Amino acid sequence: SGKHYGVYSCEGCKGFFKRTVRKDLTYACREDRSCTTDKRQRNRCQYCRYQKCLSMGMKREAVQVGGIEEERQ
Repeated sequence: SGKHYGVYSCEGCKGFFKRTVRKDLTYACREDRSCTTDKRQRNRCQYCRYQKCLSMGMKREAVQVGGIEEERQ
């Protein structure tokens, strides 16, 4: 739905990538690190979804840490 963190992505992947970077999350794949990450199956493996975000060109450094949104929490 627009360009987010350097690439065109949907709102779901934008939010997933932002949460992963801000919370410095680490994921593990239960399979062989080659899970399908299309629109229907992207929620099955967080590790492979995050790797796809990176391989498509999403930039960790483009995620803003801090700001008004975090001050509210």
